[in-house]
Amino acid sequence: MWDSLYPYFLWIENTRLGHGIRESKWTFTLSEVVHLLGLTVLLGTMLLLALRLFGFVLQKKSVASIAHELKPLSIGALGVTLLTGTLLFTSEATKCWGNIAFRYKMLFLFLALLFQFTGLQKVARAEDRRFSPLTRKVTAFVAVFLWFGVAVAGRAIAFF
Repeated sequence: MWDSLYPYFLWIENTRLGHGIRESKWTFTLSEVVHLLGLTVLLGTMLLLALRLFGFVLQKKSVASIAHELKPLSIGALGVTLLTGTLLFTSEATKCWGNIAFRYKMLFLFLALLFQFTGLQKVARAEDRRFSPLTRKVTAFVAVFLWFGVAVAGRAIAFF
């Protein structure tokens, strides 16, 4: 199945946008810097929420209120990360097609987004007593594992 996607990846890379980013002196570099900054903010908000779910920080504030306060920042960071990631992908799609780390990054990204907007959101919005401490800790661990999986696999793209 993956082999059948190559013509699509080639087409993406050869679009005007892909060519423009690849040929620009600064666009790829600036996109990568903004991508990493967005991912850092996203991971920071996820880590703060996870630490609260573990009961390590901000224990006087409810998980729901912390999640509510972090939501604009994490959604904004997610948007920036997805936008700049798309730009980076467009400029080197065929390199990504053959890169095993890219495949893992996409798998982790899909699972992280799915978990973010289902399991984590459900636990984070609930009253603190609605879910057991073990459920909250497992939810926090899974969320951090998936998002850091995205980051590590993304970094590994350069080495494969």
